[in-house]
Amino acid sequence: MNNPGAVHDSPFNLLVRTRTVLLDALEALAEHRRSVIVIGAQAVYLHTGGAQVAIAEATKDSDVAIDTRNLGPDPTINAAMEKANFVPNPQQPQPGAWMSPDGIPVDIMVPEALAGKKSRRRVYKPPHDKMAMRRARGLEAAVVDYSEIVVPSLTPSDNRAITANVAGPAALLVAKCHKIAERINDPKPDRLKDKDAHDIYRILVKFQTAELAATFTNLLADEVSAEVTNEAVDHLHTLFAAGPDATGSDMAGRAEEGVGEPEQVATAISFLASDLVEAVRATS
Repeated sequence: MNNPGAVHDSPFNLLVRTRTVLLDALEALAEHRRSVIVIGAQAVYLHTGGAQVAIAEATKDSDVAIDTRNLGPDPTINAAMEKANFVPNPQQPQPGAWMSPDGIPVDIMVPEALAGKKSRRRVYKPPHDKMAMRRARGLEAAVVDYSEIVVPSLTPSDNRAITANVAGPAALLVAKCHKIAERINDPKPDRLKDKDAHDIYRILVKFQTAELAATFTNLLADEVSAEVTNEAVDHLHTLFAAGPDATGSDMAGRAEEGVGEPEQVATAISFLASDLVEAVRATS
């Protein structure tokens, strides 16, 4: 196995590599297509292509969520991934962490509300191995707000284009807000990434407030996603809508240092987040 070197790639080459591995993972999990939902940066980019931002699209991994409510028993997640030559990630030995033969990480996660008996990280859904998937709070909205999107390869020699469930922009906002809020006080400061805040900026720039607010209202009405969505609205207010100097706004601006307009981004995201929070709270 090659030593993962994706972080040294150019942004475009990095995205090309991770997109190829995402398609490999979707093929590996084809028997569970109804249960698999693309999340994370890959989903953000599929929705926000063409957004006028200064930072190029780039991600060093691929993330999918599993809706265990309709997950079949055969093949097991672990057997399907291993058959496609994925292995447990040796650099991150935790549930749901997989790695492609050329060293690209793939995380398979399950919303905490659907992950079975209480555990810190593991998912209990026999006969699937308890290390095959990882539970994560904040992904509940992804199993409510998603749509089918064609996920194309970015490699000229690879003509694959797979139709997959992809988390919607509102669900991605919920997940990103939870991710940032969770990591602010993490003892490992390198886990808090400015890029996650900038991904929120991409979504807020690309989509109209009214459209996002309408989906948030639906998420607040669904028993699976209501609690985490309500928490995400609070996070959005505290981290972004509170002003340009709020933690999330500052992170989003800082992501553009040297290539864009950090102060302008921090100000813009705070206004956009404030508009969304106000719109959601006015209708909920």
